[in-house]
Amino acid sequence: MTKVFVGIAVGLMALKALAIATTHGLDAGDVVVEGLLVFLMVVSYAGAIFISPSLSVAALLSPEDGDADTEARYCEKCDCVKPESFHHCSVCMRCISHMDHHCPWTSNCVGERTKKIFILFLFYTSLSCLWSASLLVGSTGHRSLFVSFITVLSFGVGFLLGGYCLFHLYLLSQGKTTLDFMAGRSGNTLGFAANLRVYFGHEWWLYLVPIVPPSIRLGRLHALRSDDERAGLRGDAI
Repeated sequence: MTKVFVGIAVGLMALKALAIATTHGLDAGDVVVEGLLVFLMVVSYAGAIFISPSLSVAALLSPEDGDADTEARYCEKCDCVKPESFHHCSVCMRCISHMDHHCPWTSNCVGERTKKIFILFLFYTSLSCLWSASLLVGSTGHRSLFVSFITVLSFGVGFLLGGYCLFHLYLLSQGKTTLDFMAGRSGNTLGFAANLRVYFGHEWWLYLVPIVPPSIRLGRLHALRSDDERAGLRGDAI
């Protein structure tokens, strides 16, 4: 199934590239910007597919999680203790830390290590589609039926994924995952800035780079967020 979704994504990018290549009157700088956005989109998409969404339970388990209330938080399918922040994915067949959802477009879970990359994938795909559509609309050359179709398609996909990106940013601001939202559970009180650092790391200069934040690469998110949520700290306490 992933191959189908990848094919659709690649096909859309190829059609956009063909439409831009066959349209006259476009500024070279604008085309370079489109190429950069497509590159960042591809890197984000690859990361969302191939990067593990979470370290194992054993790697992230704190002594407190291992000693207290283990029977109430035990995953029979994985045969291991399951901390509060973990959710078992029936597709991946493993427990994922801070699991948001299992994405069919990537055949991978969106979890603590991939939420930033997934959001950036939505952001760059939306921005690329809207940028290319605006270029095609603003071109001075003759627009064929094909170019007009790609323009409308790019606008549609851009606005759709842009809205989905904003939805995930809203969930992030509330300290919720998609699973929390669907179950009607409340989020945390950390605030948007603190929740942003939880998933995007403390390295603000890397926020737009589709990589796993160094500050959470080794699983610091689990301990960081669990401690903060238990203490009810505000964003400036992180």
